[in-house]
Amino acid sequence: MTDLTDILLHIPLLSGLVWLANGAWPWFRGLRTSPEKAFVAASLLVGTWAILDWVFFHTSDLGLAILISKVRITVFSLAWLAFLYFGRWLSRSRSWFDYVVILPVLGAVAISWTVLTQSAYATSSGPRLVRDPLWYSAFLVQTAAYIALAFSYIAWDLRKASFSSSTTRRKLTAIFAALVVTMAAWLVTNAYNTLTQNEGFPALSSILVIPGLLVLVFLAPVSTRDLLAIMRKLSVAPARPFAAIWFHNSGQPLAQVVLPGEAAPDAATLSDLAQAVDHVLVEGLRSNPGSLRQLQHEKHSFVFEKGTHVTIVVLVRGRPTEALRSELRNAVREFEVVHGRQLATWESASAVADEALTALDEVIAPKIL
Repeated sequence: MTDLTDILLHIPLLSGLVWLANGAWPWFRGLRTSPEKAFVAASLLVGTWAILDWVFFHTSDLGLAILISKVRITVFSLAWLAFLYFGRWLSRSRSWFDYVVILPVLGAVAISWTVLTQSAYATSSGPRLVRDPLWYSAFLVQTAAYIALAFSYIAWDLRKASFSSSTTRRKLTAIFAALVVTMAAWLVTNAYNTLTQNEGFPALSSILVIPGLLVLVFLAPVSTRDLLAIMRKLSVAPARPFAAIWFHNSGQPLAQVVLPGEAAPDAATLSDLAQAVDHVLVEGLRSNPGSLRQLQHEKHSFVFEKGTHVTIVVLVRGRPTEALRSELRNAVREFEVVHGRQLATWESASAVADEALTALDEVIAPKIL
């Protein structure tokens, strides 16, 4: 008769496959912005961690078990760094903070490969590790801090996701709540089992199968277009555009959209200003043509994204988020893929002015999903 523990020790494999699917499914369906890449990376890393957990408990070689445990901690630390980036880039711009937060992760990885694990011993349910309590406490503090920080960013994004319908927000909130409860349980039980050398159930990655399945059920039936929209519509305050302009790279404005009640910048003047600043950057600072990315004036930012034939410029209050920049890159890329031949000259580009307006409408005011 198969023991229940033997069955439970295979759940990490299921958990890993589910999270790998959560990462692979959106990737193959075309998610390419920075927050979306971070989500995919986090999901793939969590899946890899769970599979390593399964491999760990099914190896009889104690030396190999210690090696797997070191790789497992490395992958787990990187996973929560990716989740942190996912939550942060939905609503913040890239900054020095994104580089600083790498350092504690590198410290945790260094600890895991040097002083964390003292030895291993065999049990009926697989290998167990003997870890230094002090260093493991340091690792847990770093891990808990990053999990809490990632969750705080994601919670803020969900609360401010005004471009998502209440139904979508409820589903996302339920998934988020399940993930919070799961990771809280993981932290508490893992800390207790490790620091006290308790013989409790070891394969704690098993519990991630629950939020993993919720994410998969939520994502799987969604069309590619709606999947892209869901991720993008979480990219909310502090900076959403209230005005957007397409320019042909000859300098002529192609289309402009401004939210009602907002001041409309003069497109021709903005074009002249951008060309003048770009000229200074190229001639004075030896920058590449088209290197102008942003102009700041008090609380307003002009954000530029240049393609082969056209440039999109949006006006936002505050600093543009990394998600918004990725969104603009995608908008330019997709518009040029569809209308590339007609965009070769200003005269031919004017024929797609209506399509340009439609693209700007979606940037300014995404449809509720």
